[in-house]
Amino acid sequence: MSKAQSFIVEFLLFFMISFSLFATISYYFYDQNIYYKEKVGSTTAELINDVVLTHIIKGVNCKSCDRVTITEEIPSKIGGIFYMIKLDKYVINTTLIKEKTSFVETPIFNLNENLFFSGNSTSEDKRIVIIINNTGVGVE
Repeated sequence: MSKAQSFIVEFLLFFMISFSLFATISYYFYDQNIYYKEKVGSTTAELINDVVLTHIIKGVNCKSCDRVTITEEIPSKIGGIFYMIKLDKYVINTTLIKEKTSFVETPIFNLNENLFFSGNSTSEDKRIVIIINNTGVGVE
């Protein structure tokens, strides 16, 4: 093998090892980015559920109020992910809309059984409206 051929083989081996190392490190950082984005999204979804639940409890506990309307600004994305909030009879459900759909549920305890919960809100609205009156609670 001549000196030029061994130089080319050495160069090709060095290039393949370098490219493999670069691809492995890039994939590792990409995977970590996705993991932390999902972790931030689910943690922030829990916080949004807690904000909604706090407003519901404050509105329900206002005994002298016939009608309470609470408007709360919410982020359009959480963790870089779009989401949707649904309010049912016993649970607040925040669904993260992505390739693998995931959701965070917060139970609603110890509220009057006569209250009626319904409605949903997408994050495109950038606000959530909670209306509480004698007949029920709803998210618009």
